[in-house]
Amino acid sequence: MKEVQLPSGAILKITLSPFAVAKELFQAVSEEAKILKLNAEMEIDVNLIKDIVATGLASKKIEACIWECMKKATYNGLKITDETFEPEQARQDYLTVILEVAKENIMPFTKSLFAQYGDILKKAIPGQA
Repeated sequence: MKEVQLPSGAILKITLSPFAVAKELFQAVSEEAKILKLNAEMEIDVNLIKDIVATGLASKKIEACIWECMKKATYNGLKITDETFEPEQARQDYLTVILEVAKENIMPFTKSLFAQYGDILKKAIPGQA
């Protein structure tokens, strides 16, 4: 279980979602990432980060998958529901919650990719070799 203190001071506790639920999120993110047409020569700047975040936030499919994953998380000890973010103070936590829940459920799928293709990625990204 991962614990994160949110901007409002609330505590988010994330438990890994079941494999099928987390895999569906990973697939939805992968599908949406194809739209970005990323390549090794791209400069990582604020515009690229903005495009990645905007693509994820605009996707109803990604949002639905994240809400499924949030069923295994708590906000100040309570299950997360639509009402969780009704108070104005809680709304500042919404983006952090979805990013943390998504990261916690997607990262286990990518660990082996980085290990297996680390040398190739270093060679493909200038200045990383």
